[in-house]
Amino acid sequence: MLSATPLRRLSQATATAGLGFAMLAAIGTHPAQAVNLKTFNIVGNFASAAEDGSVGLPVNLANASFNGTYTVDVDQLPASSSFVDLTSWNINLVKDNTVLRTLSNSLAGNTAYIQENILAFADAGLLTGQNNNLYSLELDFPSNFTGTGSTNDGKFLDNSDLGSVQSSGLTAVTFVNSEPVPEPSTFAGTVVVATIGFWLKKKQKA
Repeated sequence: MLSATPLRRLSQATATAGLGFAMLAAIGTHPAQAVNLKTFNIVGNFASAAEDGSVGLPVNLANASFNGTYTVDVDQLPASSSFVDLTSWNINLVKDNTVLRTLSNSLAGNTAYIQENILAFADAGLLTGQNNNLYSLELDFPSNFTGTGSTNDGKFLDNSDLGSVQSSGLTAVTFVNSEPVPEPSTFAGTVVVATIGFWLKKKQKA
């Protein structure tokens, strides 16, 4: 005849096993959701003149351009009302082949996101004491923006105060294009097709 102690241990073991199977079943039916990260190339141009009253960087960006890349989880796009944070970004503001400023996730205080049709890169800098720094590149794309598209609407905002260095104002963006970086396999396929086409054309001439 079984004693009470072995029966208790048996019931505990059964309960533990049952809980384990339940957890495995839950994991099987509710797998962790993977992110679908995609990197985009972005290029754009600034207007020929900054807004009246601007000084410093906005003035220097007249007839300048910007270029770079950013990465985002495209499964979260289009972003209806929520903010979808970019996972990485590096945007160079360029004038006459000289980088005037870089907005990058490698710098503390920087942030970037897509919200509805707005793609924004911002550097909040140090918001302490008399040093109030804010650089922001905001681009307004057509509705249902998912990372691919062009626009003529955007602006670079500057509000900073670093001792004797004055920089503030606004420069309009006149053109922007954003498109996915080609996948390695796609790029390789393009090279192969181009090579075959060149070979056929050369053969026809021969």
